[in-house]
Amino acid sequence: MNNKGLLAIAASACLAMLSQAPVSAKGFSYTYVEGGYTGVRADSADADGLAANLSFGATDYIMVLAGYSHLWQDKAEGFSSVDVQVDRFTIGGGGHYSITDRIDLVGSVVYVNEQSTGKAKYPGDDSKSRINGTREGYEIGVSGRIRAMDKLELTPLAVYRNVGDYSDTGFGVDAIYTFYKDWSVRGNATYFNDDSATNLFLGVRYDL
Repeated sequence: MNNKGLLAIAASACLAMLSQAPVSAKGFSYTYVEGGYTGVRADSADADGLAANLSFGATDYIMVLAGYSHLWQDKAEGFSSVDVQVDRFTIGGGGHYSITDRIDLVGSVVYVNEQSTGKAKYPGDDSKSRINGTREGYEIGVSGRIRAMDKLELTPLAVYRNVGDYSDTGFGVDAIYTFYKDWSVRGNATYFNDDSATNLFLGVRYDL
């Protein structure tokens, strides 16, 4: 069975558990804002930028998700020089279910829109080609929020991404450390095998 099939089974199991919902999760916040550095390290491209994300706990088990990032790309396979900016928008939602007082199972689905603009130059060509394109698709995520310590949370995760002509499954981990009341610092690294790509995030979160 391929990764897409495994992720579909995991997402179905998550939804089945959410439909039972005997007790709401406590101890984890699903209403927050966060912002910070984001980056991509891959065989075909490198990029760095800034990102902001919002989660709103609409009910005891459902949250609404939205995000925006702006990336500056300075490397791309097949080009001698690259000056491209990528604006990425996401919106969607998800659900969460309490396994124990210290573990939540979380599932999400978001729509993705990526807009790329800029210039790139082929080797041996003095002229630069204009880059102007839009890709659309979706991401499905399954994760487990684990309260490892009173101030430390670890979240192993899996993400299936299908955007434009690109699709792949990535696996990663979140680490969230609360340093003052509702303030915490969050780091994430998610690896996608097809392009040997690692998506990175490091920023500050505020629970509302």
